[in-house]
Amino acid sequence: MAALVSAALFASLSLNLIIQFGLGIEKMPEDGVVRPLPFFQAGVLFITVFALWVLFFYVVTPFFSVLFKYFLLFPFSMLSCWALELAASRFIPKIVPQKKLFDAATAYNGLAFTAVLLTLHIASTVLEAVVVSLNFSLGVLFAIFILDEIQKRSSFEAIPVFLRGKPLRLISMGFLSIIFTSTAAILLIALRAI
Repeated sequence: MAALVSAALFASLSLNLIIQFGLGIEKMPEDGVVRPLPFFQAGVLFITVFALWVLFFYVVTPFFSVLFKYFLLFPFSMLSCWALELAASRFIPKIVPQKKLFDAATAYNGLAFTAVLLTLHIASTVLEAVVVSLNFSLGVLFAIFILDEIQKRSSFEAIPVFLRGKPLRLISMGFLSIIFTSTAAILLIALRAI
């Protein structure tokens, strides 16, 4: 049980992936614009990570070498994100909001690829894979929420003009990256010790 909790915390706190793979300043809303959280894409990320873990853990790994497996991860994660979004747009009614922040052609700016790669290394059972992939998705939502709150709060605080907007977002993403990377490293050490 302790290993499962540690894996879940590691997955949800390895949010430096978001910083490294492109939440970045390109998708930053303008000052005062409230951006809804992309719950739809977080669900697609969860399904993609879990489905690709099953595919690679049970089908690809026993038959192919490790190097070949790594070459297949990105195209499969991109195709999975794209296919799930396409299927959802055709079969789910427009009543369900589908807020999109990331592009499926980039496998959500590399988040799906990295989450699948880490899930393959962390999870060895189906329950662990479900927990880790769910927490990667929740971690993405959590990081987006924190960055948007920092941006919203900055409009009420006395911040120098040259730091407003994109520079502040970049600085706050750097601090979040440092905090979450160190916490995830501590949890990974604890996970390996168990």
